[in-house]
Amino acid sequence: MNWDAVIGFAELIGVIAIVISLVYVAAQIRQNSDIARAMIVHETSDSFMHFHEALASDAELADIYHRGTCGESLSDVETVRFQALLEMYMALLEDVDHQYKSDLYFEEEEGPEIIEYMAPKYRPLMSAPIAKDWWKTIGPHSVTPTLYKKMSAIMAKWDST
Repeated sequence: MNWDAVIGFAELIGVIAIVISLVYVAAQIRQNSDIARAMIVHETSDSFMHFHEALASDAELADIYHRGTCGESLSDVETVRFQALLEMYMALLEDVDHQYKSDLYFEEEEGPEIIEYMAPKYRPLMSAPIAKDWWKTIGPHSVTPTLYKKMSAIMAKWDST
């Protein structure tokens, strides 16, 4: 019996086993990445749901939101509550933007960037006079410069139409 041939065959079997293991690990990593991406999208949806749930379950807050988005005057306390809604919403958008830029969100082959895609959803809130004032004074210090630039460009388009 040729021991060199036996050793060579054993090494070949070992290499094949390693390749199969690597393929399996790669498949597991891809599956875990897909699961993680799905969880991120779900958690984002859940966060938006909680934002809207707060409006739906609190008549006073819904009234403040409605009057604020219609340009009606708000008391000082109502203004603070409206601004808190703005802070909540911007935190959600910033999170989505970060996930999207990090390729952690769903993948789109074509179309606008995620913030532009979502713009119709947040237009009533961000077009309110109180929101525009907040955006100019507090916004630059409340969101990242990247999101501020994107949102400012979107809001400028709204103002021009």
